[in-house]
Amino acid sequence: MKDMNGPVPNFPLAERARAEWATEQPLPDFTDTQLTFSHLDNTRLRATRELFRLMGLPWLTRIMGSMGVQAINWGLPGAKWMVKNTLYKQFVGGTTLEAAEQAIARLATREVDSILDYGAEGKDTSEGMQAAFEESLRATRFASETPAAIGSVVKMTSLVPNEVLEQYNDTILDFSNLPHPALAAGVAHLEEICALGRDRGCEVYLDAEESWIQHTIDQTAEYLMSRYNQEGHVVFTTCQLYRHDRLAYLKAAHLRARQGGYKFALKIVRGAYMVKERQRAADQGYPSPIQPDIQSTHRDFDAAAAYCLSHHDEIACCVASHNQDSVMTMLEAMRSAQVARNHPNVRFSQLLGMSGHLTFNLAEGGYNVSKYMVYGPVREVLPYLVRRAQENTSVTGEAGRELRMLEEELQRRAAL
Repeated sequence: MKDMNGPVPNFPLAERARAEWATEQPLPDFTDTQLTFSHLDNTRLRATRELFRLMGLPWLTRIMGSMGVQAINWGLPGAKWMVKNTLYKQFVGGTTLEAAEQAIARLATREVDSILDYGAEGKDTSEGMQAAFEESLRATRFASETPAAIGSVVKMTSLVPNEVLEQYNDTILDFSNLPHPALAAGVAHLEEICALGRDRGCEVYLDAEESWIQHTIDQTAEYLMSRYNQEGHVVFTTCQLYRHDRLAYLKAAHLRARQGGYKFALKIVRGAYMVKERQRAADQGYPSPIQPDIQSTHRDFDAAAAYCLSHHDEIACCVASHNQDSVMTMLEAMRSAQVARNHPNVRFSQLLGMSGHLTFNLAEGGYNVSKYMVYGPVREVLPYLVRRAQENTSVTGEAGRELRMLEEELQRRAAL
């Protein structure tokens, strides 16, 4: 659960004994469907199985992605109800923070924390950005007051217009004299959010975005860490390892933090903008920033996790992955290095509604693990839901495994 005390370089005797005990325990069994789905009764289990089966039909997800969005935007009867009782029910905690409290509490009964993520897409207006800022403050405050919530998520594009972020992407920023009023206003809002997180004991995760604005975001994240990560790991940046330059960036950013006297914290992910990145690079005639193949992404992701683990006394790392092999690689490395399962600088995370076999078996094994608790009104989070449906069309990847495990658990229960 929540621990904002930063790294623990020297365990007291009782804690050292617990660490040694923890490293001797068997690693989690991610095939244990009974444990994975113990929070679902038969009715909900069958409904979840059917939802994942339907999401495995590419033609259906394509129709939903186009017609579903239009149907809700047009206010067609039954469209909102249908989405809210299928995709929304699986992947979203509630329409508001208060509505998500029940989902947060359910996860807490299984020793799983929540990271609060307002799922509405950013509005490129001053009014929309002001609303996003206020919601980020509200989420950070809510997390600080909720024992089972450890932090909040912020997208910089929700606070600064894309064109401004892109305009200064090739610029070395001076944060004492920012070159654009919209950028200065957005950074000031981020400072207020991070100061609240520091003062209230709440983590703030700054999302990664497209490469043509990411350098602006990287500089801002490092500036915020230099300001608010003096005593503990409050501000977390994000590294997308499907970019071939991110492993080198991670190592360089860590060295800058060490030299600057502040604590480095990050979330590592594979990435979310591959198609868009490759298309833009092809259209504009520059080398793609994306890895040449999936094996290279896996290699760099595992190398990034290993690097953070080797410096776990300095770096706080959230391993945000639905890839079972990467998670198991990290667990084996932790055991080999005799790093306690509950070390405060090592955390795992998955999205709400996905990869329960990882989340709940990790929690049962004593590891720090969180769900990204997405929340927001149905109409506002619909683009997020469409992406979840589209990425789950693969029958050979993580979603295919999820469907097979749901079917196995139904068969196991039927045989009792």
